[in-house]
This record gives sequence, structure tokens and C-alpha cells, in this order.
Amino acid sequence: MSQEELDDLVAEGAIERVAADPETARIEFDQARLHAETAAEIADRDPVAAFAIGYDAVRKALSAHMRHRGYRVTRGAGHHARTGRYAIAAIDDPTLKDHLDAFDELRQMRNQSEYDALILGTDDVTDALDHANAIINAVDTEI
Repeated sequence: MSQEELDDLVAEGAIERVAADPETARIEFDQARLHAETAAEIADRDPVAAFAIGYDAVRKALSAHMRHRGYRVTRGAGHHARTGRYAIAAIDDPTLKDHLDAFDELRQMRNQSEYDALILGTDDVTDALDHANAIINAVDTEI
């Protein structure tokens, strides 16, 4: 974890310090794990919904990490993008670099499917869930 990078995010107003909330973090984390399981179950039948749920699993796992450490994203546009920036600064695990870097691409794909009718397939869901599960497992060891 780079405290300097986290301090920079706080200074620019992207995230803010709050009281750590391990109990709520665990609840949010459990929701993230359930979302990943649900996405896998429906991937063949409804890959667009499965992708959205899988993306949300990653976002909630990262949010749980933030809550546990005493941070939250500030209000306003770009909330999910700032969550990704937090994750890259806060989770210092070289084996997760590709997974954390992929969060922004998943975010963009999710937005395109929501707002531009991008059709996603089961391969997209599989890729998203690979990233989700790696991040969820890493966050689980930290919270």
C-alpha cells in the first residue's frame, strides 16, 4: 500500500478519510462474493446481466476494503473510477496488478452495455469473473 498515493487521493478530493467500519465492510464483502457466485450461475442465460453483477462484485469488494481501512469515495460523478484509483493505490500486491488495472476496462464495458447497448457474451463474463474472484480473494485476506 502506498500511503503517499492514498494521501494524494485525499488531497485532491477523490476519496476521504472516515471512521473504519469493519462490520459494514464484512456485510458489503459478503454481498460481493454472492454477486460473483450469482453472475457465474446466470452467465449462459443472460450474459449482459451477469457481467453487470460481476462488475458490481468487484466494486463492492473494493468498497468493503475502503470501509475496512477508513476511506470512502467522495460524492459526485466518477465514483466508480475513483474506486479503481483507490484500489491501485491501496492494494499493493503484484499478483493483483492486472486484475486491478482491469477494473477500469470492466467499468467502461459495463457503462457501454448500460448506456450504448453493447452486447456482452459469456467470454466477457468469464473474464470479468476471473478478475472479480482474484480481487475478492485478496480483499478477503485483508479484511
